[in-house]
Amino acid sequence: MNDCDACSCFVFVLRSTLHRVVGNGQDRYSIAFFIEPSHDCLVECLPTCKSEKNPPKFPPILCRTYLNQRYHDTHTDKIVYTEHNG
Repeated sequence: MNDCDACSCFVFVLRSTLHRVVGNGQDRYSIAFFIEPSHDCLVECLPTCKSEKNPPKFPPILCRTYLNQRYHDTHTDKIVYTEHNG
């Protein structure tokens, strides 16, 4: 789960950084870092980011639910294709 994606959907304070790589013809190496949050972890607006004047924009959500929604949104075309083409 991208921490900034998770936080920004609740408080709109943190944003994911745009990936702006410009190729210059030289080799480039990247190291991926993956982490799987506990599926029972509840993600909610930080107490310091909400108030009566600035209530949370979204309700709390379990990581399991968030990840399932993201997976479904990403792969909807494949799910529909499988349903229609068995």
